[in-house]
Amino acid sequence: MLRNLLLFLFLVNITNAIAQTNTTSSKTTQKQNDPKIDYKQIDAPMPLLVFIPYHDSSNSGVAEKYMTNSYFDNGANLFVMMFNPTCSHCQEQTIMFEKSEALFKRSKIILLANNVMKTYLGDFVALTHANQYPFMYLGVDSTDFINNLFLYQALPQLNIYNSERKLIRTYNGEVAIDSLKKYIQ
Repeated sequence: MLRNLLLFLFLVNITNAIAQTNTTSSKTTQKQNDPKIDYKQIDAPMPLLVFIPYHDSSNSGVAEKYMTNSYFDNGANLFVMMFNPTCSHCQEQTIMFEKSEALFKRSKIILLANNVMKTYLGDFVALTHANQYPFMYLGVDSTDFINNLFLYQALPQLNIYNSERKLIRTYNGEVAIDSLKKYIQ
């Protein structure tokens, strides 16, 4: 049992090291995260995000492409939902977003899972159809974005950033669309 746990931790560290290497070798003008900034505080800037979009196994020949903060710069609020694809609350929150598609004219939602949860995204998509909505981006974290922001209170965690990408609100657990309407653009 201990041997399996150590092997799992070793594989997670190797995966993160490879992702970090790919991130630093990719051409990006983004600054690295500043360890002096508490990214969990309201009005904190959004930390560096390197996002690997989900693609289903039928597109296995498709190379992974990285999306960074600048890709999501659309002059509107940005919702980042940190989630576990196997979490029923996360699935329900995603379905609530889908049912409110008409509200999301400019605002975008990033559904961000930890890189180790990548294998579960297919089941999540089969249940939620999250990859079929143009205002939602589903994928995994390739940097320490989640580690910089996750509060360890409840899933999903929804962080809302304004157009200048400053944190304006954090929700933990499922959130009713009525509570979010004032932030949706």
